[in-house]
Formats: sequence, C-alpha cells, structure tokens
Amino acid sequence: MARRSRVIGGQRLRRRLRQLPAAIRKEIREVVEEGALAILEDAVQRAPAPGAHPYATGELKSKLRYRLTKDGLTARIGSWGKRRRAGHAHLVEFGVAPHTITMPKGGVIRHPGAPASPFLLPAFKLNRRRVGRAIAEAINRAIKRVSFI
Repeated sequence: MARRSRVIGGQRLRRRLRQLPAAIRKEIREVVEEGALAILEDAVQRAPAPGAHPYATGELKSKLRYRLTKDGLTARIGSWGKRRRAGHAHLVEFGVAPHTITMPKGGVIRHPGAPASPFLLPAFKLNRRRVGRAIAEAINRAIKRVSFI
C-alpha cells in the first residue's frame, strides 16, 4: 500500500527556491558593476596622458568604458563600437614594433615603433582579488537572505 506524504511549508520552499537565482543575480550585478567601475577608473589613470609621447592625444582615456551583460554577471572593459572606439588601444597596451606604412598615393612612412604602455591588464590585476572576494561575499549574503534556515 502506497503511503502519501506531505511536506509542511512546501509552497514556501518552492517560492524561496524561485527567488534564489534572481536575488543572487541582483546582489552580484551590483558588485560586478562596482568592480568594473574600479577597474575602469584604474585603467583610465594608467593610460598615457596627452603629451606623454608624440602620439598620446587623450582619445584613449576618453573612449574607455565598461558594459555589463544582460544577466549582470559579466562585465566588459575596454573600447569598442564604431564611434566610441579607440582603435589603437591594443597598440598602446602591448606596444608596436618598428614598421613601414605604405600610403595610398605611393609614399612610405617608417614608423619607429612604440614601447608597451600597459594600462588595462595592470588595472585588472590590481583589482582582481578584491572584486573576486566581493562577489563571493555577495553570493553568500544573497543565499543567506533568501534561505529558509
């Protein structure tokens, strides 16, 4: 003979389980955004200032930005898009070897190269542990807030 059992508080349990992912995402989204903003600010400070060398115009600093994904669990920091893009960001970050540039009307320019001036990777490394800890704490807070214990 089959026995029926009933869980007391089953409705409440299901409601809490449905809330868990949304609460965690909201809590983490705020921390990820704060972390992205901190990394962005450090990257802007580390980017070459106008006048630091002949090619530094300040365009790179003005076009750095961050964007969160729709779920808010990932951030992208850099320069992208058609109008808001600093197409030379990777050249500043990693440097350029000496090379020649062929011009459309037949002239040739010999570019002397440029040393690397890392700004984005050092900003990420500086903030990585702190942001990681903040995300872990946000997850724990969210779980405790919606837990039923």
